[in-house]
Amino acid sequence: MIVASAVYYWPDASNLRKGAAECFRQVASDFGRGRVGLKVHFGEKGNRTHVRPDWLLDAKELLGDPVFVECNVMYRGMRTRREDHLSTARSHGFGILPIEILDGEMGEAFIEVQVNIGRTKTAKLGAGLQEYQKLVAVSHFKGHMATGFGGALKNVGMGLGSRAGKMDMHSIISPVVKPKKCVACGTCVRDCPVDAITLSDVAYIDSKKCVGCAHCIAVCPQSAIDIPWNMSGEVNRALMEKVAEYAYAALKGRCWWFMNFITDLTYDCDCMPFDQKPIMPDIGLVLSADPVAIDQACLDLVKEKAGGRDPFLNKHGVDGSYLLEYAEKIGLGSRNYELKWLSP
Repeated sequence: MIVASAVYYWPDASNLRKGAAECFRQVASDFGRGRVGLKVHFGEKGNRTHVRPDWLLDAKELLGDPVFVECNVMYRGMRTRREDHLSTARSHGFGILPIEILDGEMGEAFIEVQVNIGRTKTAKLGAGLQEYQKLVAVSHFKGHMATGFGGALKNVGMGLGSRAGKMDMHSIISPVVKPKKCVACGTCVRDCPVDAITLSDVAYIDSKKCVGCAHCIAVCPQSAIDIPWNMSGEVNRALMEKVAEYAYAALKGRCWWFMNFITDLTYDCDCMPFDQKPIMPDIGLVLSADPVAIDQACLDLVKEKAGGRDPFLNKHGVDGSYLLEYAEKIGLGSRNYELKWLSP
């Protein structure tokens, strides 16, 4: 008999603070009151579609001692250094709770967690994670150019990787330059974190130096850099496997709940340093103790709203459902779920 994981659904997108409060009550009934890490993505400077902190205002009253936790990013931006990361988070309104960057000033502080699954023997996670036993992943469900979509699994797996961990996960992807579009402006050269790009008539990416962070894709003003889609099937599946394996490491020995906001649905992630236009109306909020089930439910709700099609697959050519299949395979959860109405 296949057991379905419970996924609690708050469909009222006009009152997401109330929905989040109901989620926190559910979490508190399991965790009790005390120190809880809220794993969030603060959004890159210029991004406006990240989870809105005013939706989370009741966390302190209901959980006791919640702390926003996050790790630095690998690419050059306003979340690369701890000081800039904190400044960006506060400018986006996340100063409502204490904030802790778990991997030091530049992502140098990490712990190693043995995984021994698939492509990952040891995962390098932010060192501060060892101070947290109870966590809630507060995620913005949206598209992603390399994994199809991003939700709870990516927020935890990629998000809690230290700089070394993120390099480990991204090392299998090297973008390519489209010569006809490149105007040799040098933006990608200046922003490459490992100096893998040189400039002549057009930009050139040295695949041996490239760590696959894809920031050059995000910053190119001409859209002249892209993932090599002729290799994307194997490469993207490998990346999804690494993300799931890192999520496995982050969940190991810890108590977790997962909260996904299916709002401001965009084709790309909140690492993009500009405002993006949502592709469909807001759907609501979901909560689960199963990271696979919650992401599967989100994808199904999005496809239902889109008339049965996967808009992220249509846009990026990447089937994100593979991440769910692989995560289920390694024991992170189940794609079978029961959607339950969340109400006060």
